[in-house]
Amino acid sequence: MVEYAQQCKNVEFEVKGLFQQSLYHRNFKLNTEEALRLNLKAYKIIENSDHDPQVFWRICYNLGDLYISVKEYDNALNYFQKADILINAGTGLSATSTEAYIGSIWQGMAIIYTKHKNYTLAEQYFLKAIDKLQYISIKASHANIYDDYSAYLQSQERYNEAIAYSKKAEAIWIGLNKQESLSTSRSNLALSYLAINDLDVAYQYGTMAVQSPSPSLNAIQYGQLVLYKIESKRSNWKSSLQHFEKYIAIRDSLDKKFNAEALYKIQSRFDMERVELKNAQAKELQEKEILTMRQQNEFDKLKTATEKQRFLDQVTSDKLKRQIEIQALREQATKDRISTYEEKSKQEELINDLKIKDLEQEKVLENRSRNALGVGLLFAMILGFMLLWYNRKLRANNQELKAKNEIIKDVTQRVHSTEIAALRAQMNPHFIFNCLNSIQYFTAKNDSESASNYLSKFSKLIRLVLENSRSEKVTLQNELETLRLYIEMEAMRFQNKLSYKLNVASDIDLEYVQIPPLLLQPFVENAIWHGLMQKEDGGTIVVEVTQKNNSLLQVVVTDDGIGRQKSAEFKSKTATKNKSFGMKVTAERIELINQLYKTVTEVKIIDLKNEEGLAVGTKVIIEIPI
Repeated sequence: MVEYAQQCKNVEFEVKGLFQQSLYHRNFKLNTEEALRLNLKAYKIIENSDHDPQVFWRICYNLGDLYISVKEYDNALNYFQKADILINAGTGLSATSTEAYIGSIWQGMAIIYTKHKNYTLAEQYFLKAIDKLQYISIKASHANIYDDYSAYLQSQERYNEAIAYSKKAEAIWIGLNKQESLSTSRSNLALSYLAINDLDVAYQYGTMAVQSPSPSLNAIQYGQLVLYKIESKRSNWKSSLQHFEKYIAIRDSLDKKFNAEALYKIQSRFDMERVELKNAQAKELQEKEILTMRQQNEFDKLKTATEKQRFLDQVTSDKLKRQIEIQALREQATKDRISTYEEKSKQEELINDLKIKDLEQEKVLENRSRNALGVGLLFAMILGFMLLWYNRKLRANNQELKAKNEIIKDVTQRVHSTEIAALRAQMNPHFIFNCLNSIQYFTAKNDSESASNYLSKFSKLIRLVLENSRSEKVTLQNELETLRLYIEMEAMRFQNKLSYKLNVASDIDLEYVQIPPLLLQPFVENAIWHGLMQKEDGGTIVVEVTQKNNSLLQVVVTDDGIGRQKSAEFKSKTATKNKSFGMKVTAERIELINQLYKTVTEVKIIDLKNEEGLAVGTKVIIEIPI
């Protein structure tokens, strides 16, 4: 169908064919990568042509659903929002099916907002999707939304509500005899009952989830996690370890199920095809312009040649006319020889006058030719001088651009090298060694839950740091998540001697605002090591994030430590060396970023004192242009 539509240049049926191919690869071949590639190809074709809205909204919906399955949540939200707008133009489906799709779109958007930790919008869209259920007769849609809303309620620690919605979903799946989906509901129930410490019921549901005739891998994963935690609380270490190993194996297999490199290749191929299409269109337009210019040039040449010929014909005609007149006069003179000498003289004078006129006309023609040749030579000389001047100017501009590019290249290389140094300074071997010592400490105490929790935070932090270090900028959400994990790990290492507060203004879009990666952590680390760890009873770090205007983000890091003056008196050489180097690298990064992007990122450090003038902490104000 696609091949025939391409031959006929029928865009509508080519897009429909690609759409059906993508459904086949996703639902029957279970090939998410190919399904995504085909949908992107269909989208590329339809966005550059007149399209049927009834097809376009469905492609956008499919892309949103596919991107959720591969955890590309930003792309998923973008396509779901487009589908939500386009679906209002009509779907070509029954009212029931249309309402079901609208509910699914809102459900997908709610899941994405939950992943982005925008819980207010997440709950709004979940409740809107649940309100739609009264118009939807498809019971499976009801159960799916109940399961996802239950998972959201778990993230909000509203476990009793989560249990109620999971049981609604369980009842529907039992009625439909959907064993795979039923295992998901029971896995959710197991997690909720575990959270409220009802271990017996949690163990019952966890066992049913993993022993279902055809459970989903996600359900088995969370079921094994529940069983591992229950057995740990019961001190059944052997059984706990077995469940934990199964959980890890399934989790790793799910992480590897979709190859991230394949996704980037698909996305790159999509972008490349789009660029190639635009280049082809631009080339075609350029060729048309060149053809038009050539035709105009030929026309101008023809016009010039025609006018020149017309001028020569006119000159030739005038000359021939004068020759005929002279010949006529001569014949008349011969006939009138018998006339008087006076008449003959008059006629000869007239003949001479005509000859003189003829010579003058030839001289005029000759002068015109010379003038035309002179003007042509002058024009050629002027054009030559202009081309020479333009060539020299172009060379000068190229030299200047080359010099600027060298400067930019040098600054960029310095930024990259400084960022690498910052990464090494922040995640140094000493810190990693201390983390591993802490894991060993928890394991030696048989505190496997704390060790597992610490190891989980450690792996997430390492992954986030490595991912962030490859990008020039990251979202504020990503940077704050990295900061939160780091502080929690330090708090666990120092026996909860450290507490923290992370306050973010409600008017900030965490997924929209972007800042350089790993910029805030050195200031927090400096506060912990220099300010709080020197106090016997520890202390608190407060991180406040506000947006002063549309182009300026302010981050304030406050600690109630011993202050900079007293900290300088301590002689902890290791800590001082590492932390001073980390702050030095951060200062260099800020300087180079300001130079490269023409911005003004400022850092202010304020010593806090009480009424008696004693140090009660330090405040660091970081102002970042966005």
